[in-house]
Amino acid sequence: MAKKKDGHQAFEEFYSETYKERWPSLKEALLSPKNHLVLYNPYVHGDMPQERNFLELPYLYESHGEELDSHKDERPLPFYFLDGASAIAPHQLHVAPGEKVLDLCAAPGGKSLILAYALEGKGSLTANDKSENRRFRLQRVLRDYLPSEVYDSCIRVTGFDAGGWCLYEKEAYDKVLLDAPCSSERHLLESPHLLKEWRIGRTKRLAKNQWTMLASAWLVLKYGGRLVYSTCSLSPLENDGVVEKLVKKFDEECKVIKPQIPRAEETAYGTILLPDRSGHGPFYLAVFEKQTQD
Repeated sequence: MAKKKDGHQAFEEFYSETYKERWPSLKEALLSPKNHLVLYNPYVHGDMPQERNFLELPYLYESHGEELDSHKDERPLPFYFLDGASAIAPHQLHVAPGEKVLDLCAAPGGKSLILAYALEGKGSLTANDKSENRRFRLQRVLRDYLPSEVYDSCIRVTGFDAGGWCLYEKEAYDKVLLDAPCSSERHLLESPHLLKEWRIGRTKRLAKNQWTMLASAWLVLKYGGRLVYSTCSLSPLENDGVVEKLVKKFDEECKVIKPQIPRAEETAYGTILLPDRSGHGPFYLAVFEKQTQD
């Protein structure tokens, strides 16, 4: 009888097959420290610094570990630190003041802050997370970084199942962000006890759940609206594999938008940032517009 592979061996075989000769350098980059960004709070800061702006995105700046005066006893707080690649996803929604926006898996809250800042106190943001503990952190972040009048008038924090949202609302939001729970291989590589238990069934199960969430997100999006799907996964099953189902199921309704992001790599349906070439990520995103059929 053949000896059963341990999780580490199965993990190595799957990602070596996926990324071929690139895998050793990619794995090394994954084990290196993350690059983070500073999100400046526009409700606190007037003129933004001109140096190290990240990809010309509003309020986002490269962080090199410098100390910033956080004014911890004041509200709203002036700075929020987040992963560089993940900050791109909410900007791809092109949120405008007055719109109705849904962030389906919103915790810990950095991407929701970007969406809230784009609304400029007009319109509404529903920030959802099913986990009670994560939702508590999400709510705290939004309260700490937004003026109380903006939070009270524009923000709703909810705890529903993202995959079942479409059972209660349809065609209700102008913009929807789904940053889906995923394999998060970078975290696995930093956690040997979790890596030991890895099986290919893990990424297959996650992809199934992601598809349920993505289909639900599509149904709650208004015609003419925009949807962004993102993960921090390296697995094609969780990235293009999920998106391909959406494109095939909704056919002419589903227009794929290919964003132009420096140092990103194009995939069949989306874009991926990988740390060995971009310095950020891994982070996959796909952008869609929901079109009416003639």
